[in-house]
Amino acid sequence: MRPIKISLVLLGNLKYPIDIAQLEGWDSQIFHVQHRTAVGHLPNADGERWEYTDAQLLGVLGAEQDSDFTLGLISLPLENNYYMRRLDDHVAVLSLYEMAEIVRYSGFSLEQYILRNAYELVVLFIGNGKLIPTNYATWAHDEVRGCLFDMNSSKPDIIFSMDRPVLCPACKTRLSSKQIPADLIPTLDRELRKIKKQRYLRMTEWIKNNPIIALLLTAVSGVALNLIASVLYEKAKHAWPWLG
Repeated sequence: MRPIKISLVLLGNLKYPIDIAQLEGWDSQIFHVQHRTAVGHLPNADGERWEYTDAQLLGVLGAEQDSDFTLGLISLPLENNYYMRRLDDHVAVLSLYEMAEIVRYSGFSLEQYILRNAYELVVLFIGNGKLIPTNYATWAHDEVRGCLFDMNSSKPDIIFSMDRPVLCPACKTRLSSKQIPADLIPTLDRELRKIKKQRYLRMTEWIKNNPIIALLLTAVSGVALNLIASVLYEKAKHAWPWLG
């Protein structure tokens, strides 16, 4: 399976730092991110609510010739307050507007947010004759399943598909009905498991959800450590009597 080449273009001031090296170095057999161009200054938004319309963004963001599709990254609101928009068959844009705060507050990084949405676009791209389809929203489902194609009509719902996101059975069936590489779905399942909260945040969340068990484990471990320390001290006294 040849990795899909995604050209990442930064649009204007993103407010938050993005680790481009992490994105470009992401270990994936499905896609590869490359960042070579940026738009340093954006015009004022054309939308009635100060949002950037699809037509306006197409005027500043074009498809890169040496990639399969281009993904623009912007910190400002998009048309209809979506966090991701398809602009044409080879261009999409992802917004950090409101999403950066939601993602970071929930213990995820902006890089994980970008990668999660990159996987969604790549699945669409591969599953639709290597084009980002005009009717891409038809893949989305209203029910929150922790799936790449959760509708997320309420933006905070995205957190349910940020920690080890999946392709739900219905979406796997849809994708399997397309002509795709034989190893795409198992590879996708394996790679999506790498998008997860940091270990200490997962531990903190487990303690919050299981306070009694956590308390018991703390007590047991405390007693065990005390016993081990006592045994070691007694052995040390026999070896070095002056310690007693």
